[in-house]
Amino acid sequence: MKKRNLVNRLELQARTVLITGSCGYGTGASTALRLGREGANIVLNYGTVRRGPEVREQAEKIAAAVEELGGRAIIQEADTRDEEQVKGMVRAAEKEFGPIDILVNNAGGEWHGCDWSEVDVATWRSTLAAEIDGVMLTQKYVLPSMRSRKWGRIINMGMQGTSQARGAPAPAYCLGKAARAWITEVIADPHWRTGITINCIELGDTAYLGIEDTLRLAQGEDPETTVTALAPITLEKRWTSAWHDHPAPACFDIAEIVAFLCSNAGRFITGSLIRLPN
Repeated sequence: MKKRNLVNRLELQARTVLITGSCGYGTGASTALRLGREGANIVLNYGTVRRGPEVREQAEKIAAAVEELGGRAIIQEADTRDEEQVKGMVRAAEKEFGPIDILVNNAGGEWHGCDWSEVDVATWRSTLAAEIDGVMLTQKYVLPSMRSRKWGRIINMGMQGTSQARGAPAPAYCLGKAARAWITEVIADPHWRTGITINCIELGDTAYLGIEDTLRLAQGEDPETTVTALAPITLEKRWTSAWHDHPAPACFDIAEIVAFLCSNAGRFITGSLIRLPN
């Protein structure tokens, strides 16, 4: 089994990272393990859409995996649509680890595919609140500290193609993702001279991974090794073929991009919409 060099190369040791929506099987969990491998302090969040004992159990597995990799982790249940809950989560993180250095806005609303004439108003408002209010609130409570310390990284998770969408199949969800791109571009410019970069990764179809596979990758296993995806597409060909043959990214591919953006090497990348292929 080939291993990568696990020496801390990204200068993220002891950085405090808040990742919303990070207690499932997708990008949030992969990002937690990838940054945990660098020795970061990870604040795992759930509660915007998914909650309950099963989610908590998964969160505890992810926290244990982060610590196995050399990082530290705490779990915070908070609905990112609620200002008081966001404020409480940020304060709890600061009490445990100190000021938040890196914010990954991964939590979002639910996908409700429907015709515009069939949009449910309550669902519309709830989804937009998760997609837009959640990003606004987390940034509101982490930016002042980042500005005072002249260092920070914010990554907003968007969706490929929403800015040019034609007949969006899930209107509220797609509009919310497009708004994240707009927020990123607007807020990035006045902050980069203070050492804060703000970017948006626009995802396409991204395969989920089980915690065991994610941990193996975070430990440095060569990605040419076959990894079994949970959904929606198989990774067998992706991890065993040439890079140009990969059909689409998996969530750990996204985590690697986040890690680069958070590193010193990515310090001049800001206001960017990083669009991944479908």
